[in-house]
Formats: sequence, structure tokens, C-alpha cells
Amino acid sequence: MKKIALISGDSSLSGAPTHVLQLARGLKKAGFDPLIICPPGPLCKKAEAEKIPYEAIPMGGPFDRRALGLIDKAIRKFNPDIAHFHGIRAGWLGLIATRRNKKFKKIYTEHLWTKNYHLSNPAYEQFQLRGLQFMERYTDWNIAVSEAVKNFLISRGFRKEKLSVIPNGINPEFLRLKVIKKPKGLPLILGSVGSLNRVKNYTGILKALAQVKEKEPNLDFHYQIIGDGPLRKNLEKLARQLKINHIVHFQGRVESVSERLRHINIFINASFSESFGLAVGEAMAAGIPVIVSKIDSLKTLVGKKAGIFVNPKKPEEIAEAVIKLLKDKKLCERLGSAGRKRIEKEFSEEKMIKKTIALYQKVLKAK
Repeated sequence: MKKIALISGDSSLSGAPTHVLQLARGLKKAGFDPLIICPPGPLCKKAEAEKIPYEAIPMGGPFDRRALGLIDKAIRKFNPDIAHFHGIRAGWLGLIATRRNKKFKKIYTEHLWTKNYHLSNPAYEQFQLRGLQFMERYTDWNIAVSEAVKNFLISRGFRKEKLSVIPNGINPEFLRLKVIKKPKGLPLILGSVGSLNRVKNYTGILKALAQVKEKEPNLDFHYQIIGDGPLRKNLEKLARQLKINHIVHFQGRVESVSERLRHINIFINASFSESFGLAVGEAMAAGIPVIVSKIDSLKTLVGKKAGIFVNPKKPEEIAEAVIKLLKDKKLCERLGSAGRKRIEKEFSEEKMIKKTIALYQKVLKAK
């Protein structure tokens, strides 16, 4: 039985930690022995509930000496065949901690960076990017979750010959969802899922919805934002200034995203950058029509027939797409059906797990 250590620097249930949980679950089912190493948090609770072994280690900044020691100790104790690091924090701390340990193979997955992604602090951005290049020296293989991520990594010096694309997989529970059909007379629900930060561009969405109300005051809809983050107060203030606060609902973090998606009729993602677009994929799997940014990763995920693409920097384009779908029920149904079929065929959780296991076997056979 091969032993796989999965290291995540994030213990929320956002994209990368959800991916780690899915992978651990699939590895266990396939006869591997997985161990999740991550900070204390929701990921640990989920692992415990599913009886997946885990080690909770607080992980601070890039020079967290205590974390370095604890990660090294946990990996040595587990004695894996492969240590698979997910995201920059886990990659940096884990690869530094184990850089002299040659007893196992090391794989790194990048879940965030694309050419469109930027930090608000340019100096810290350059520090992170140099960290990425540094980590590449110590890996046996690297994984990008989309072609957009792969192209970015190559531009930063990653070698093509040890770099693969394995897209995230969508949990099959979303494919089984049935969206609640609204009786006549009730408002349709627009929705978004994601952290309330600059990259997700909720400012652009709110401005677009204000334009919808101005152009088509008789269209009856509400907008739900699932997620929390540093810009929440600013966005609540903006909704009041735009006089749409009565139809905008900030839901915060929720225990079950799938349950909330059942109430959403149209999904909006106007992000400036997405490495893959997990929330978009989940909405598509549920058969919800999507309005998404015209960026490389989302063009790959959504394809040509499963959504409407908009320029995230132009609220008027977002507004036009919203009006179009609110007025055209048949178009919504057609896009929703196409999206569900695309996820089932191209981006299933099962497919992601099989590709990852195949890569593990390839790396283990290499000298």
C-alpha cells in the first residue's frame, strides 16, 4: 500500500483544501494510505468525519520555524512514498522542511497563479513569485490545475518536461442537485460564491446590477453572495450607495454551498483571475446557467455553449448578460443543461483522481 502525504497550507473549504479532501477520499478508496497535513480548521473536521488520517499543524509565514520543524517531523513519522504539496504556503514550508530528505518523491500543485492574478502589494507579489521558482528546484513533478496556470508557471521558469495539467474535479453531489423552480410571482435569484476580495470583482457585479435596475426596473430579482472576506463592509456600503441594498444579500460563509446553490437561478462570476473556477464548475454541475469572465481558465471550463462571457472590467456587459438571461427562460435551460453535461464529461472528480493516481505511478517508476 503506497503512502501519500497531502500537505495544504489552507484549512478552509475553498478550492485547494476541497481538492485535497477529494483527493484523499479517492486515494483511500483506491487502496492508498493518505495523510492530510494542514492547519487546524474545517478541513481537519471534514477529514475526521470521513475517517481520513490528518495532522493539524499551524502554518504561519514563509519563515515559520515551528511549522518547518513540525512538518518535517510529521512527514518523517509517516514515511510516505510521495509528499504532495498544495499551494504556495504548503509548498514553501514543506519543501524547505524536507529539502534534504531524498526518501520520497515530491510533487507540487499550483492552485492560484495565472497571468491575470496580482497581489495588492507588488513587493510581496514578487517575493511569492520568486518563491515559486525556488520551489521548482526541489520537486520531482509539478501540476497545474488549468492550462492558464501551466502557461504562467512556464513563463516563470518551470520546466515543461516535469509539468502536467490536471484540472480540479467537481464533487458528484453537485451533479445530483435539483435547483428549486420558483413559482410565478417570486423573484429570480442571482448568485455568486467566493471570497469578498478585489480579485473576485464584486464591485463590478454590484455596479452592473444597479444598471439592470435602472434599465429594466420591472425585472424582479435578488442577488445572493455566498462567502466572506476583507471587502464585505465596503461592498455593503456600495450596495447602499447604489440603492440596491434591498435586493443584495450577503450570506457569509455557509456550511453547505450545495444546499444554497439549489436556490440560485443564474450564477455570476466576474473575477479578474481564476486558476480553474471551482465555484463556476459546481454551479454548472447543478444545471445553473452561468455568466463568467472572458479569461483563459473560464473559457476552458465553460466551453463555447455552456455560458455567457463578459469583460469583467465592463459592468455594462455584465448587466446586458443578466438582462438577457432574466428575460429568456429557454436560454437559461439550454445553458444549464449544456453546463451539466460538460462537467460530467470533462471535469468529474473521478477523472481528476484517476489522472492524479496515474501521475503518482509514473513518478514512482522514474529513477
